[in-house]
Amino acid sequence: MNGHDTIIDHVNGETTAIAATSGRPRTRAEQRAITRRALLDATAECLVQDGYAGLTTRNVADRAGVAQSTFMHYFPTRDAFLIEAVEHVALRLLDDALDHIDVRALRTPRHREKVLDQAWREFSSPEALAAAQLWAAVWTEPELAEPLRRLEQRLDSIIAAAASTLFPDQSEDPRFPALLDLAISLIRGLVDAIPVWGRDAVDVRWQAIKPIVIEAAGRLLDE
Repeated sequence: MNGHDTIIDHVNGETTAIAATSGRPRTRAEQRAITRRALLDATAECLVQDGYAGLTTRNVADRAGVAQSTFMHYFPTRDAFLIEAVEHVALRLLDDALDHIDVRALRTPRHREKVLDQAWREFSSPEALAAAQLWAAVWTEPELAEPLRRLEQRLDSIIAAAASTLFPDQSEDPRFPALLDLAISLIRGLVDAIPVWGRDAVDVRWQAIKPIVIEAAGRLLDE
């Protein structure tokens, strides 16, 4: 996708190719799904490039290559938009993390540091920092609290299911979900510190804390 393509052009192009392969035109439902996905993908790009302050209907519509009125048709209220945007960005981030983090390698002590570093890279990426801004928005937009709780429960269940599949012997130990919560909460706290201290300073803190996390994980996983 070159610099002059819009997100919706890119998504439409992919879908056109699929439709051509199947020998049929897109249905209205498919076109609506394409446009909605383009708007949500544009939201993620807007957060990464412009931050939460730049997350406006005009900016998102411009990035998606649609009229602002089209945006309002799909998301008539800001609350509806933010709720779906949070879910879209968070699930995409988790999906990428599960693809790139070799959780199985935690079974081998010498590989644990590498796995934690993979997790740190994924959850402190520009996309993750963008998602963190949506979580921080709940301070000024408390109506996001309930949908965020539901989303976190969904994310937690996905992570727990994946971990239980990979570590069936430990999954019944009450310390196991606590260990997952420890790692996630620790990384989230450090990510929140990046805008305050800068990436380099927080990376130093991560390197100092990481051996303690490895030791705690080893006590449970090596039993």
